[in-house]
Amino acid sequence: MSNVIARGLAAFLFLCAFSGSAFAADVTITEADSGKTVSVKQGDSLIIKLTGKHEDGRYWRVDADPTPQLILSGRTTDSVAIPEAPETTIFVYTTGEPGEVTFRASYLKAGVPIPEKSDVSIVVDVTAP
Repeated sequence: MSNVIARGLAAFLFLCAFSGSAFAADVTITEADSGKTVSVKQGDSLIIKLTGKHEDGRYWRVDADPTPQLILSGRTTDSVAIPEAPETTIFVYTTGEPGEVTFRASYLKAGVPIPEKSDVSIVVDVTAP
């Protein structure tokens, strides 16, 4: 019986190792990627991490709607609760329809109009699996 289990496990591991589309992958980008083009397979997640300062009166605002290629599935912030400490805003997107979209975001104070030039601009190419 243990040989049957061992062979089954070996077959499963072999399939996992050689099947690139068996599991969804995460692609992570930051403001350092501004001006670049990144490719993400449809069905994978895109994680965008943008840095700022805790309690400095500004926040990261997405300047353009990235749907249907990117669908926002979560937004969180990570920081130490000390004024002016580094803070990371994390956007998690699920990839939708294949195609190209530009993710644009600006670090600004509430009530300020959307600027003509975003602080971060990254072209995202969602490719078919």
